[in-house]
Amino acid sequence: MVLLLLAGCDDSPGEWAAIVYPDQTNRAKFDVTARFKTFSFCRDAAIERMKLLQTSRGGDYECGFRCQLSGDPHRMNICEEKRK
Repeated sequence: MVLLLLAGCDDSPGEWAAIVYPDQTNRAKFDVTARFKTFSFCRDAAIERMKLLQTSRGGDYECGFRCQLSGDPHRMNICEEKRK
């Protein structure tokens, strides 16, 4: 039983990233928050981030799995999978 509980206690970084677009008509400008364990954690964080940014231009978001997060900021939203 203890081993099962410890198996769920994992502090390694996740592979989901929240990508928030403050202006849904301009996908070139975005805000990325990485390292979520699950899609649902990512989605909740993306929605919360949109509220904080107070997107007046009808912002949008998506969650990406295994995104390219190092180097060129123009490639940061290239992911293996995207969901909303």
